[in-house]
Amino acid sequence: MSPLGLVLYHGIDSGAELREYGRIAEDNGFDSLWVTERYFHEETFSLLGFLAAATQRLTLGVGVVNPYTRNPALLAMASATLDRISGGRFVLGLGRSEKAVIQDKMGIPYGDSRAALIKTVSQLRKLFAGERVTTQEGCNKLQAVKLATTPIQPQLPIYLAGIGTKGLRLVGEIADGVVLNAYVPPAYVRYAVAEIRAAAAAAGRDPNAIDIACMLVIRLTDDPAKMRATLKQRIVRLFEEPYVGEILLDKGGFDPSILPRLRAIIKSDGEKAAVPLITDAMVDAFYVVGSATQCQERIAEYRQAGVTTPLLLPRLEDYGAVATTLNNA
Repeated sequence: MSPLGLVLYHGIDSGAELREYGRIAEDNGFDSLWVTERYFHEETFSLLGFLAAATQRLTLGVGVVNPYTRNPALLAMASATLDRISGGRFVLGLGRSEKAVIQDKMGIPYGDSRAALIKTVSQLRKLFAGERVTTQEGCNKLQAVKLATTPIQPQLPIYLAGIGTKGLRLVGEIADGVVLNAYVPPAYVRYAVAEIRAAAAAAGRDPNAIDIACMLVIRLTDDPAKMRATLKQRIVRLFEEPYVGEILLDKGGFDPSILPRLRAIIKSDGEKAAVPLITDAMVDAFYVVGSATQCQERIAEYRQAGVTTPLLLPRLEDYGAVATTLNNA
């Protein structure tokens, strides 16, 4: 059976609630359970440590943390510890995050994010292998650092997030997998997979060995038309981001020429005023919306586009219904 994962949304209030989410995922045959890092919400490694103790077989993933808020030595310590206490079930996802959060809100120098990712992956792999690491250049300097504990997995999987050509090609060059962003259409997935596979082949790696994970925002409903109307403003916020809107529309099969107008409307009149620019077809492409049968068909469409591990991302209040209805049991 093909892999299928679940993603926990934010707003978890207690250990009992978190334990129940783990039980639901295991009971319904899911292969993995992922948490995301949303700044100033729940701390991801704390959640994963609890889930490691509360579950038995689920792969536990984080999608994604970054090379700035946690020094590579701390990332290596956390990853090795989680892999140990989970019995070898941890997957580390890394991404660049955003300068607006890292530097502007936290005061951490951002610099060259691509170089920081490359360096961090190299440092982590050496630390996981039990090597002593010294690096003096750039950010995250290490001086003769060696882990006292190493992961159970001989090569703990490191996935990277990527959205543009350079980021996707970096996945193919150095990563074990990719975590494609939520809100990406199947047409974009085909583009992303082609870039990753081509870069892997050029680097002398097996293109098919790289896992293509993709978070799919799920809205299970018997009234898709009514649901669409509530989802358009989120897409407005997605398109407001520079470059993100351009590449998702272009590679997703839509006309990016709407973006200057959309952003001008947002600036002058707010997000709601730009909602009429978002079509039903966009909602259907960027979300997985509809009945159980319609959602299953959409998940299959993403698999056909190249996703090897779909990661279903429902709202917390819909988590149980999605898990029991779209399960992998």
